Amino acid sequence: MREQQPHTPLRVVVLGAAGFLGSSMTRFLAAQGHDVVAYWRQPRPEIAQLPGVASVLGDIRDTWILSDAIKGADIIYHFASATYPSRFFSEPAAEYTEALSPLLVLMETAAYHGVRKIVFPSSGGTVYADTDQPRHEDSATDPRSPYAIFKLAAEQLLRHATRRGLFATDIFRIGNPYGPGQRTRPGQGVLPHWIEALHHGTPIRVYGDGSASRDYIYIEDVCRLMAISCDRLDESNVFNLGTGVATSLEELVGTIRRLLDKEIEVVHLPHRSSDITSISLDPQRLLTLVPNYQFIPMEEGIRRTLQHHRLLSV
Repeated sequence: MREQQPHTPLRVVVLGAAGFLGSSMTRFLAAQGHDVVAYWRQPRPEIAQLPGVASVLGDIRDTWILSDAIKGADIIYHFASATYPSRFFSEPAAEYTEALSPLLVLMETAAYHGVRKIVFPSSGGTVYADTDQPRHEDSATDPRSPYAIFKLAAEQLLRHATRRGLFATDIFRIGNPYGPGQRTRPGQGVLPHWIEALHHGTPIRVYGDGSASRDYIYIEDVCRLMAISCDRLDESNVFNLGTGVATSLEELVGTIRRLLDKEIEVVHLPHRSSDITSISLDPQRLLTLVPNYQFIPMEEGIRRTLQHHRLLSV
């Protein structure tokens, strides 16, 4: 589906455009008519060839290449990161060298070039304290990994820069995004791992007894709602980006089983101490900007994802 084009196309730089969130956002913004610079270490030809997309090959730590790429940009979506929740549990210093330090350089460079806004994807699934109540943006935080600690530190650095008048910032605390294009990667999302297992006819793995719940949000909803930042270049805020509904791993398995209409073998592994038991994100602050917004239902999102991976006929 082609998106309605905006009245004023912007020059948008998407850092980390080859990843799940970055590639999806690049497609979406280009479809809206923006001029998008896809900044990546490994280009994806199917995205680079889209109308309105310019490709820049570089690492987030390549200062001169980065500076040239963001010159003249109105807004930057910063998805570039080599980190994920479980990777650096025993290597917290890596969070600084691979994520926090490059962010500081990006902020300085963006301010120098007069970029009006930086959009940052934080982690609604890891930064909050563990409770069965829906989290709102002012809820207590309790990061349990270097990854989550970095996300909160990055939020504070960006908000500090905004208070100094360097640029505006939108921070999105995203739940558990899923959908077509999500690749199998350690520590990020159960669905691609389960889909890979289904393709190979092997059991899917569930940590704990299956009662752990997450706020799953379909990638199209993520892109639509994060694109709101392009319409408010000089305003700043922190937003939860989730549906407000917690779905357990057991329920997720049940949805896949029902859609595929077959039995699925499940192997239960010990619960991981870093995992939050339950998380749901109250999205009302964000939804005040888009009244009557309707999220794609979980079953429909899973159906589209299974169809994309040819596990279910269209």
